[in-house]
Order: sequence, then structure tokens, then C-alpha cells
Amino acid sequence: MKYDVVVVGAGPSGSTAAKNLSEHKISVLLLDKDKFPRNKPCGGGVPMRTITRFPYLRDLPSIDSFSYGGFVYSQKNTGQTKILKTSPVLANVLRSRFDQDLVNVAIDKGTEFQDNKKVTSIKINSDHVQLIFKDGSSLNTNLVIGADGTYSSIAKQAGLSKNNNRTKGLCVLEEFPLTEKEMDEYFTSDRLCHIHSKFHGIRGYGWLFPKKNHVNVGIISYDYCLTSDARINLNHIFKEYIDHLKKEQILPHSIQINHPQGGVLPYQPHEKTYSERLLLCGDAAGLINPISGEGIYYALVSGKIAATIASEAINQQNTSEEFLSSYQRAWKKDFGKDIYLFLKSKNQWGKSGDKIIRMMNKDQKFAEMIFLIMVGKVGVQDMKWRLLKRYLYNVFF
Repeated sequence: MKYDVVVVGAGPSGSTAAKNLSEHKISVLLLDKDKFPRNKPCGGGVPMRTITRFPYLRDLPSIDSFSYGGFVYSQKNTGQTKILKTSPVLANVLRSRFDQDLVNVAIDKGTEFQDNKKVTSIKINSDHVQLIFKDGSSLNTNLVIGADGTYSSIAKQAGLSKNNNRTKGLCVLEEFPLTEKEMDEYFTSDRLCHIHSKFHGIRGYGWLFPKKNHVNVGIISYDYCLTSDARINLNHIFKEYIDHLKKEQILPHSIQINHPQGGVLPYQPHEKTYSERLLLCGDAAGLINPISGEGIYYALVSGKIAATIASEAINQQNTSEEFLSSYQRAWKKDFGKDIYLFLKSKNQWGKSGDKIIRMMNKDQKFAEMIFLIMVGKVGVQDMKWRLLKRYLYNVFF
């Protein structure tokens, strides 16, 4: 076989897996169904702990700006909290450029990349995996890494996806170009972001992430529904959010909605993220922050872990389900507690979000902790005891 591993999906998790496999001297083919560069519905905020853990990201041309803080608003806009730090809390990217940069890094390490190559089916056999493509061609490999997004065809065909819409969220967003002068005027050189909790009563939030010459504005709802009425409703709320931002002079009045994008996000890891000769990472595995919807950190980390386990499997000639199960144990040990703690906290945030924001208004230390967790600069597991003490202090004093 020409390739030891085929990675399906060239987003952050797939490109990171391919890069690390190439560094382990494993022959790898990276595939994507779309023609690159391509856009992806995303806020484009990269948590700073991602940059810390993967320092090469800082040098990518696609790192467009850094945010040093921002504002968090309550549901009825009756209170706001401002956070400003001396070091960046968020790196901002345009996803079309960022994903292309990550592919280029993988190619530089020795990965072969083919875009516009859609996998239509896979067949897992005792001695290989066969991938069959839309153009009728096929390819055999020892192991497949599925990194092909929320509706992963790899996960579905391997029987690892239950396709449960109750564990998915929906977002609508648009990236608006502005001059650098306008960006500085509205968002300052600190590129302050804005987060509106439960805007218009939705179980979710509105966001605004300023970049160098663009501003990314979006609405996310934790409640997912495929009906056209639900999609129209969220589009309507997005329009009202844009109008609200203009009214509050957070956005210039010249902004006009032209090409909003919709996206679906997973909110719960799959029960199994591995099988015989196969691993899942990133959105394809359901690895995401279920409160904020941020997934880039978990994508890169799971991609790297998947590459480590896959390279060991190839070198030891053991691609069995039992051997590959160590992948799931590894990501759970690394960041699984964060995700499951967020899942437990999700309903409480939905019920008490405004109460928490009121606490943030009166307690700057508590506000900074919540904000840094929301933008992903720190993990909730690292902060949970300090956060609990501060929460109890605000409840009883």
C-alpha cells in the first residue's frame, strides 16, 4: 500500500494529524472533499492556550489579530462586564486562510494532499481499509483517521455516529470587511470582542470577534432543529442582533448582511471514537466545548493524539480495535474532564446565565475567570476550585 494512513478531512484536526504522522515518518495522504482554500462557518477565534501548546501557530500568516479582552452582556442588556488584559486572550483568524496554512505545514513535513476528493464509502477488512471515491477510484490503506466534521461520513459508515440532533447546535454568522481605521475606531487596537448571553432569549449567545480588517458576527443556539422554520427563526434573530449592535454603536451603520452562513456543531463526544483500523478526531468525534462551541483547541490536540497512537499502531503492526482504544483513553485523560464538566454545567448556564453575569458585574476576579474560560484561554478543569470558591463567595456574601 502506498500510504500507511489516510486522513479524511483537512480542517485543523486532520491537518494536525497528518503533520504529526509525517513527523513520525509515517506515509500519509490527507484528503478533503472541497477545493482549497475553502471557507468554513466559524467565529475564527483561536484560544491562546492553543498557541501556547502549538507555538508554530504564532508564525502562521493567517493569525490576523489578537484580542486583549472584551465585553460580556446579560440577556436583557441590563448589565455588562469589561475585561482587559495585558496579554492576548484570543487569536483571530480567517478560517479559509488558517486551514490552508495548516495544510501547508503538513505538506512541508512530507504529507501528500489531495483536495476536491470526496470519500463515498469505506470498507474495513481484516488486512486493510478500502476507500471508495466519488470519481469511482479506490485506495487501500492500513488505517484511516476520520476528521471530516460534524456529519462525518467516516464515523457514520464505521457505526460510530448515532446522528442524534439533540446533541447538536446551530449557528448563523457572517464576516464583514472594514477598513483598519474603522476597526480601530470601533474595537480599539486591543480588538475587544463582545459576547451577548441568551440574546433574544435563545439558549446560546451572540458574538463579535474583531480581526485586522474584518469583524466576525454570529449567533449560536444550543437547541438544534432541522425544520426550515427553525433556520428562518435563527436567521431573523441574527438580523436583529446586527441591528442591536448598530443601535448600541458597537458596529458601524454601514454594515449590511449579504451572505450569512449557517453551521451545525456537535455538543457531545461520541461514545466510541475508535474501531478496527480507524480513529475519529475533532468535530467528527464530537470533541468541542459544549457551552461556547469552541473546537479548534480540541481539534488540534485530538489530531496530535490520534497521530501518536496511529504511528505506534503502524510501527507495531497492530491496528486492532483493542490497541486503538488507547486513543480514547488518551484524549479523555488530556481534556476529557474539561468537556464533561462543561456538559454538566451547560444546563445550569442556560438557567442561571444572567445571575452569573450579575456576579461578574460586581466581582472583577470572578468576571475574569469566567471570561477566560469562555474564550478558551484556560481550561475549566484548571480553574474549577478557584471558580467554585469565588462563586460561593458571591452567593453568601
